[in-house]
Amino acid sequence: MNFREWGDEGGRPLVYWHGLNPFGALALNEAGPAWAADGFRVVSIDAPGIADGRALPDLAAYRPSSLAALIVEAADSLGIGRFDFVGWSWGASIGVHLGARHSDRLRGLVLLDAGHTDVPGDPSTPLEQVIADFGDQHVRYRFDGWGAFLASAKETRPRWRPALEERLRAGMREEGGAIVAASDKRAAAAAWHGLLQEQPSSAHDALGRSGLPVLLVVASDTDASAEVERFRAAVPTAELAEVDSGHDVLADAPEETIALVSGWLLHLD
Repeated sequence: MNFREWGDEGGRPLVYWHGLNPFGALALNEAGPAWAADGFRVVSIDAPGIADGRALPDLAAYRPSSLAALIVEAADSLGIGRFDFVGWSWGASIGVHLGARHSDRLRGLVLLDAGHTDVPGDPSTPLEQVIADFGDQHVRYRFDGWGAFLASAKETRPRWRPALEERLRAGMREEGGAIVAASDKRAAAAAWHGLLQEQPSSAHDALGRSGLPVLLVVASDTDASAEVERFRAAVPTAELAEVDSGHDVLADAPEETIALVSGWLLHLD
């Protein structure tokens, strides 16, 4: 596994897991240094096969419960005991399972615009079919050059900032004169299939019983009020905060989200 780190080894450990897209490797370009300046030792995990092209050999290992165990193993390998966990999108869904199963290793859990909702799809769909579907998406996610890719990125991101270009470029690669996703379609499909098998809601009650401090950050541009209320009923320790943003809160509202997460975590103790 690859990691990106910011801050001193003696800082308060904060582990981050990104979303299910190929741009995750640089997701903390802005947040990592900022959280390090607040006294955190920040460790961002590059999800195998998603932030790079090397899928885990066993695709069943992409189930959220297995990835939660992998996070604990990664913390052990880095000499980290208890830590804060911040997850965005797919990472937040994994974080719910992490908190439900390994609350003794966590000090605080931050869910960035996910974890309170389930993903759409039929859990009985065979993995092979999901892989085929994701393969079609990879074919469509192909551009004639960097200019075409960036033009599409700006068109689909109404809150575009020039600082996002490096992050988005890192998730793509050149292949046969075209620009394609750097991720492995099998890994992305297995991760989605894993979510269908182990939806976040299946771990909500256990997370609620753990008593773990939880911060759910929701984006103003998404409407999931019913799901938020169900989550808060199952996880009474959860606190709710809203940021003026689209789903990708660290990309759309970096300063607000960074300060919110840092301030909440530092006030836990």
